[in-house]
Amino acid sequence: MSVADEAIRTGERDELRGELGAAVTTYERLLASGEPDTVAEAHFRLGRVAWRQGRYDDALAHYSASSALATSRGLVNLEARVENGIGAVHYARGAYAQARASYGRAQELASDDPALRGKVFLNLGVIANIEGNLDAARAEYARSEAAFAEAGDDAGRALVLHNLGMINADLELWDEAAESYAACLLLCERQGNKQMVANVLLNQSELQIAAGRHELAVVHCERAMIIYADLGDEPGRGDALRSRSRAHRMLGRLDEAAADATEALRSAIRLEARLLEAEATRELGLIERDRRRDEAAAALLDRALALFTALGAAREVRELRAEIEASG
Repeated sequence: MSVADEAIRTGERDELRGELGAAVTTYERLLASGEPDTVAEAHFRLGRVAWRQGRYDDALAHYSASSALATSRGLVNLEARVENGIGAVHYARGAYAQARASYGRAQELASDDPALRGKVFLNLGVIANIEGNLDAARAEYARSEAAFAEAGDDAGRALVLHNLGMINADLELWDEAAESYAACLLLCERQGNKQMVANVLLNQSELQIAAGRHELAVVHCERAMIIYADLGDEPGRGDALRSRSRAHRMLGRLDEAAADATEALRSAIRLEARLLEAEATRELGLIERDRRRDEAAAALLDRALALFTALGAAREVRELRAEIEASG
């Protein structure tokens, strides 16, 4: 194994463990190697870390540099991974048409890489889920699971289980959702994948809210927030704040709920994370409604509805319209 290959393996291990600063240090050293293939790989990995931390402009800059080198060197697999990464940035910003275009390009390039195909199918399933097309989401997740099985990729299997848990929760199949999350959490803990552990904890908090166990939901959110803060994952921390806000609201702690939702909204605007912006705005509107501040509540809920509509989030649009009508 070459020195560069060993460094890439070390950086990969640090990423999985959530030691993103160490991974960045390793990848930045590889940039100085001057060897084009190594530099291209380092740019891709730096882009991935930046995406995980919500530094989307930095991520796109690294992906662009990697793509240019990969194209010139005929590194087809790397081109595919870069396109998948670019799609993830577009998804995070709510640009679903652009995300689909990048994922489609990645899929074309990844014909010989089942693990990467599994990630692309998974990402397409996420968009279908957001748009309320649960049948299409399930179909994409089935394709993803088959591809990950072909690759022997347990980390990919964990992602599928996580997203199936989300669909089951959307369908209010609470027991099935809990089973999916529990199986996912077990795999992630075995792998030492801190980011996925935090993601599962956050989604389990939503199950606790649905079951009326709001104090336990707060605990799950706070455990997730500790991990996200340690990882430097600002989008994840924003999601946890938004979820904790909802739990506080259900408990009647409106000041705490408003503080969390406001901080989540500020984070979303700074990161250009449109879905989080819509969700935090809706939460603030519901808090103002509970405070009997009808004018402020109406303005916030109308703003959230416009954001969800622009994103094509059909389920959220239906739910929010019902909430607005109930308030009116």
